[in-house]
Amino acid sequence: MSNDNKKIKKIMAITTAVIGGAYIALRIIGNKKKGNSVYSNEPEQQNKMTGKKVVFIQDDKDPVNADGVRGHLEAVGGIEYTQGFYEKYVKRAIDVVLSFGGLVVLSPIYAGIALAIVIDDPGPVLFTQKRVGQNKEYFKLHNLRAA
Repeated sequence: MSNDNKKIKKIMAITTAVIGGAYIALRIIGNKKKGNSVYSNEPEQQNKMTGKKVVFIQDDKDPVNADGVRGHLEAVGGIEYTQGFYEKYVKRAIDVVLSFGGLVVLSPIYAGIALAIVIDDPGPVLFTQKRVGQNKEYFKLHNLRAA
């Protein structure tokens, strides 16, 4: 019995080390590539309202926006909000752990969906969208293409 326990502990230690190493490596790669994902290399693609507090001004002279309203945004000042300890560290840790676990658990399903997309219509499995994130900063979101 003790031999079996030693083997299980060794397997668990190796698995933990591999997953931890993969996480650290991907974290380093992600930090290096972050500039590309937030358009820092493409100034013409950046949001002019990044880091500013804005208000919507209705104006009948402006074209209709996506909400069906005529108007535009105007900056009225900077953002003065600072994150506390919980939001900056605890919430981030929970987000990272849960998203990593979700990716591990759901990876076979994602692989099946990717295979179905390739079989149905050849081409890239992922596409990229521009989204608005924290402090109105644009970032690239990679998503599965619908078949």
